[in-house]
Amino acid sequence: MFWRKKGKDANGEVKMFFASDLHGSNVCFKKFVNSAKFYGVDVLVLGGDLTGKAVIPIAEQEDGTFVALQHGEAVQIAGKDELDDFVKRQGNMGFYPAIMSESEYQRLRADPDAQQALFKKLVLERVREWAGFAAQKLKGTDVLLVTVPGNDDFVEIDEILTQAPVFDFHEMQVCAFRGGYQMLYCGGSTPTPWDTEREYTEQQYVARFAELLPQVTDMSRCIFNVHVPPFGTALDACPKLDKNLKVVYEMGLPAQVHAGCQTLIDIIKEHQPLLGLHGHVHEGRAKINIGKTICINPGSVYPEGILQGALITLRDGQVTQANLMQG
Repeated sequence: MFWRKKGKDANGEVKMFFASDLHGSNVCFKKFVNSAKFYGVDVLVLGGDLTGKAVIPIAEQEDGTFVALQHGEAVQIAGKDELDDFVKRQGNMGFYPAIMSESEYQRLRADPDAQQALFKKLVLERVREWAGFAAQKLKGTDVLLVTVPGNDDFVEIDEILTQAPVFDFHEMQVCAFRGGYQMLYCGGSTPTPWDTEREYTEQQYVARFAELLPQVTDMSRCIFNVHVPPFGTALDACPKLDKNLKVVYEMGLPAQVHAGCQTLIDIIKEHQPLLGLHGHVHEGRAKINIGKTICINPGSVYPEGILQGALITLRDGQVTQANLMQG
């Protein structure tokens, strides 16, 4: 998409707010959209993993109370006010609360396919709700919201976001960007222990970048919006997990591993784009230099309802500001 706004972009200046891995958190997404006005930015950049990870079933009982299943434990809910508060809190934490009858809960409990269908339905409904919220809040402004999919995002969200009024959704594309820059969009991640929706081997990333790189006309003015971070850096350091997905401790401290992409760091070292925007590893909150390239992972603490992001200003082909933010 080409940008036509006059003014700041005439001299090559772009002010953006970047965040990633909101994972279905309603409050974090609302903060993200509202940050356009709060920080006075031209562009909102979302780095993937928009969607959450689990449904919270809430079964209505014969006496008018409700029972929710959260982290394998039953939670008693007394009445409507308490129910409304519980549903809101779960949505803000990125979960998908689903109110149903006790008989419906028992049916779903015995049907994994139906559970998955309900999960996907609720995921897509929230993506549509977010698209509507963003359209309302950004209506009448020149701010657009650009995004790329993460490894957790169902492929069905692509069509929803492509058709959404203020979203500028891309995957496996290099597009013109405000101020005479380009943005390279590459979603997904390297393999994870959770076998998520969009995972690619290093060999596949070699092929993906072989398709993308020839489309870049000036690497010194190119922004990589690549969900997975570069391997072996502060951006991809995370706790080591055992075969049961439990954190491994060494000398009383969590053991660390790297979960990024080796192909990506090799490409950044060789081609030196202007800026790298990454996510995926929630613990990898940092701003680093790889040669001349500034690379950022804002991190994520979405279950706490806290939005982590980065406020970035580009001017005349340079990154003049890149600050990690939290609120």
